[in-house]
Amino acid sequence: MTRNHKNDIRPALRALAAALTLLSFPAAAQSPSAAQARQWCFGSEGVSDDQRLAGCSALLQANPSNERALSNRGEIYRRKGETERALADLNRAIDLDATDAPAWFNRGIVYDDLGDRDHAIMDYTRAIKLVPDDAWYYNNRGNSYIGKDDYEHALADYNRAIKLDPKFALAYYNRGTAYREHGEVDRALADLEMSIKLDPNYGPAYGNRARIFRDRGDRERALADFARSIQLSPHNDRDFYARANMYFDAHDYALALADYDRALEANASYAGVFNSRCMTRAILGRLQDALADCEQALRMRPNDPYTLDSRALAYLKLGYLDAAIADYDAALSAKPGLEGSLYGRGLAKRKKGDREGAERDIAAAKAINAGIAEEFAHYGVE
Repeated sequence: MTRNHKNDIRPALRALAAALTLLSFPAAAQSPSAAQARQWCFGSEGVSDDQRLAGCSALLQANPSNERALSNRGEIYRRKGETERALADLNRAIDLDATDAPAWFNRGIVYDDLGDRDHAIMDYTRAIKLVPDDAWYYNNRGNSYIGKDDYEHALADYNRAIKLDPKFALAYYNRGTAYREHGEVDRALADLEMSIKLDPNYGPAYGNRARIFRDRGDRERALADFARSIQLSPHNDRDFYARANMYFDAHDYALALADYDRALEANASYAGVFNSRCMTRAILGRLQDALADCEQALRMRPNDPYTLDSRALAYLKLGYLDAAIADYDAALSAKPGLEGSLYGRGLAKRKKGDREGAERDIAAAKAINAGIAEEFAHYGVE
């Protein structure tokens, strides 16, 4: 689960923020005056990322050793995904002033974004040594420890962040998420509810609380929380995917398909979502679309048994029995005992006239899952 970071921009000239209001034109459309460059680079309100980038760049053109401008421009480059430029600026800022805690902190965020948890932790630790009472520094280091599956150190950091700032909604969210991932459900629920109380507009907190309700069998409250999360965070692909799976399990395939569509519109980088949509489309009879989704999933994750199983269902419904059996064979080779593949292969063999082979596969599937025939009836295959 991705967790937000504090963006530490140093407001060196806060007094200018109210006095200078020449912010109506895009940064690229004009060369800022020296005063406006300072306002754009260091101002804390009403400044866009493009304006801040233009202002800091103008200051650095005049003075390449302006450490604060380097630190702020590095953070803007990070937000824009230009990690090499971000690291170059933040490295230079730290070289110029090794006591600049925000520069260490911002570089830690860059390393975190790159998945380099060890370097991120080292930079957060350096920031904490310089400023030991900033709750954000502990919160972000806790996230990096979670990224390394270091639950004990992560909890210690989240606890410290909350002690420093008892109204730190995001730290409660992060700690609650960590509790949930490690099976401490009651503590997780308490933290997520505190996070929502402190910040009712943070969508992911509702999404993670929804997962607790879902796992407890409280479908109504889970769906209500997923709806609220999606309303607040309309591009949260993970919550669309989780809700789609709930609809799928309830055999509400049309609603499931709509949520899989929206999950992929938000983020098309997960093979599992393409596989889920492939299966749903196959069930709904959209068989060519299903095959296209399964092909995409297999390009992303070759030989995945679950995707082979989904594609086999589409082939089975199309009447391509040899292709279906081949995919079921491959799925079972990768994951023996996959009951859906056993049952589907049994149906395909029955249609080909192999009664003995069919009954053997169907019996094996039912021994693993007594309700497998009912599941396939929902799929439109008997």
